[in-house]
Amino acid sequence: MIEARIVEANDAFSRNLGVRLGWNDSRLLATGEASRIPLTQSGRFLISGDTTGIGLRTGQTPDTGGGYFPNSYNVILPASGLGGFNVGQFAFTLFSNSMTRFLNVELSALEADGKGKIISSPRVLTADQVEALIEQGTEIPYQQATSSGATSVAFRKANLALKVKPQITPDGNIIMTLDVNKDQPGAVTAQGVQINTKHVKTEVLIENGGTVVIGGIYEQTERADVTQVPFLGDLPYVGFLFRNRQTNTQKTELLVFITPRIVNERLTVR
Repeated sequence: MIEARIVEANDAFSRNLGVRLGWNDSRLLATGEASRIPLTQSGRFLISGDTTGIGLRTGQTPDTGGGYFPNSYNVILPASGLGGFNVGQFAFTLFSNSMTRFLNVELSALEADGKGKIISSPRVLTADQVEALIEQGTEIPYQQATSSGATSVAFRKANLALKVKPQITPDGNIIMTLDVNKDQPGAVTAQGVQINTKHVKTEVLIENGGTVVIGGIYEQTERADVTQVPFLGDLPYVGFLFRNRQTNTQKTELLVFITPRIVNERLTVR
């Protein structure tokens, strides 16, 4: 009896931080100098919000796209959603003592942390020096050209397969020629479906009932993206208000274990 255990572990972490800023100076409206800066058709500089409560006092107007600014913020670097989830948002307004200058700030942030483990355990029973194969999976169709110029449909396997040929030594150990394969469908392209392949082929000597790791793959991917307003994003203490930062870390580990056992003939019949 030959048993294989293919263990895949994944650990992913993502973080996204962003900000949106908008400002207004109501003195420009009172002094007639509003024409010096781009205004909406209502004569107000666009800042996010509505015209009720504090919004009425700060001169905020809904952004209907009819003004010179199609967006309602001067600095638009918000965080984006991760894994289908929306970001968390926190907004506040700062104003001067005379209640004439206003600054709207909206901070957005989101973290995503995920862990996963997949265990595949194919096993097969065979005799001494007899090759055995067990596989399970899918066949993916694709088109290929024939010699006549026409196209035909062919199939490519994406399977979990264990091929082994054992040899029992006089001292009770087992020499095995192993071929372990784990394929699965990947991304869909214009040419067809990609197949992600994991394949180990080796020959090992193992004692009866023992377990050995015949292969392993470890991958770690780290990426940090920063989008910012030039110069302002590099300022100390307040620079974070003018930039967006996204961090992604992904770790993947693959281990293949093999355990052979010599089975008594009487036990096999039962």
